[in-house]
Amino acid sequence: MTDDPMRQRAAALYNQTWDLLDQPDRDAAGDRRLVLAACGSRMLWEGIGDAQNIAVGDWMVARALSAVGAGDLAVSFAQSAADLIDDEEPVWLRASVLEGLARAHAAAGNRDERSRYVALAGDLVSTIPDADDRELIAAQLATVPETSD
Repeated sequence: MTDDPMRQRAAALYNQTWDLLDQPDRDAAGDRRLVLAACGSRMLWEGIGDAQNIAVGDWMVARALSAVGAGDLAVSFAQSAADLIDDEEPVWLRASVLEGLARAHAAAGNRDERSRYVALAGDLVSTIPDADDRELIAAQLATVPETSD
């Protein structure tokens, strides 16, 4: 990592978001910290990152919002991440963004869209060249919840 303090802070907030996502018994205050950490990281990348950093930031905000049940807003951020990438981006990133769309649509109760994005992401996962990246994205995809009626 660079010595740039803004990049270090953006990465630290991103990692803090993961830590909060991994807490199984997060309370309402933890949910707020989760969303704030994801948004803080994303805001910092706005001024210092490239399109890939911003897409990953939007994906993470969508993931945090999905985790706290803010489905419609999660869909907005997941779609923003998708809009920032193209076929030139690494396949792991394209698959991850599709996983984010599936998860956000699940949180919003959009069963058909959730299923569509799970299928699209699954198709891409099998083409990820790096085994570790393939395993990571497949594991994330496997945790996309079903929608409820």
